[in-house]
Amino acid sequence: MIYDIIVSGVGPAGASFLKQIKNSGLKVLALDKEEFPRRKLCAGGLTPKAYKLVSALFDGLTSVIRCKVFSFRLFNDSEEVTVNSSLPLTYLTDRKEFDSFLFERVSDSFDVHTGEAVVDVELEGDFVKVVTNKGSYRCRCLVAADGANSRIARKLGVKRSFGYTYEGDFGTYWRSEIVIDFSGFDWGYYWIFPKGDFVTAGLGDFRRYKDLKRRFELFNEKHGVMGKVFHEGGFPIPVGKRKNDVVRDRVIFLGDAGGLVDPLTGEGIYYAVKSGIYGAEVVKKVFESGKFDGLKVYKFLVDKDMGGEFWWAKVVGGIFFRAKGLNFYLVKKSREIGDLTAGLLSGEVSYKDAVKTFFKLVPKALLR
Repeated sequence: MIYDIIVSGVGPAGASFLKQIKNSGLKVLALDKEEFPRRKLCAGGLTPKAYKLVSALFDGLTSVIRCKVFSFRLFNDSEEVTVNSSLPLTYLTDRKEFDSFLFERVSDSFDVHTGEAVVDVELEGDFVKVVTNKGSYRCRCLVAADGANSRIARKLGVKRSFGYTYEGDFGTYWRSEIVIDFSGFDWGYYWIFPKGDFVTAGLGDFRRYKDLKRRFELFNEKHGVMGKVFHEGGFPIPVGKRKNDVVRDRVIFLGDAGGLVDPLTGEGIYYAVKSGIYGAEVVKKVFESGKFDGLKVYKFLVDKDMGGEFWWAKVVGGIFFRAKGLNFYLVKKSREIGDLTAGLLSGEVSYKDAVKTFFKLVPKALLR
């Protein structure tokens, strides 16, 4: 069967694309290898900017917010500092509930096949052949939103850089604050995210990938995370660059499949949703014009809006990790730097603006 568009993956990126492409009159098939509701290991944090973006697309988001966090407790070896805000710094979700919420709001508008995984793709002139574990289809445009382990990205040689994470869900109560521990990391951190009747704890490392599980266990002991383990495991984190490899002929790559993840914090939901919006805007115009080389505009939008922020994220990471002790001292010493840190962690302050403001505040803080 021939479709105008096939979307592989109905997580945040794929669902956002589908929401934006709705009522376009195009013939769309959506595939997902899982059945919903599905369990997905993920920190599940929505920064305020992500919360606003998702809320603008999908009504009723508050129904799947398990906790609003107004406080971060930061650790580095023996140092500890708390950063507070009068406004939410992060909105926490259970990805099983969040993804089902998104899926339910798009699944009745399209031809949707769950439990059907893409196993191969072939570029065939004006069409893309998509082979699944249950059959094969052709489309004029393929939208790859199949996550960090994207089979489509691997098949078409998409260039992505990776870090790695190991995390788990624990059946224990935790106060309404986020813990972030940078102890021993050259570029990464350990976290605890409270979600009501359970917590998600994990660590992500972009430089040292060995012994992730053992290090995870040691951090859990340090911070007292215990209780029944519902689910745990490790997986790659594809991190964004200034120039991102997100278009192949008639195929575009959204979210993790395109490597669109913050290279400092590992935050990916905002970029997944934003890429879905951009992708839908471009694809609709391409079908209106009939000029499929217009898909390159998607890469232009991604690099312009996200690429610069990914680059500045690496600048901020370089400043922070080269002098973690000094940076902790400055956060303790200066309320302004503490507020800047809160804005940075919540995504409300851009990395570029944070760098400029930080260097203006440092002399004042050191002279106190």
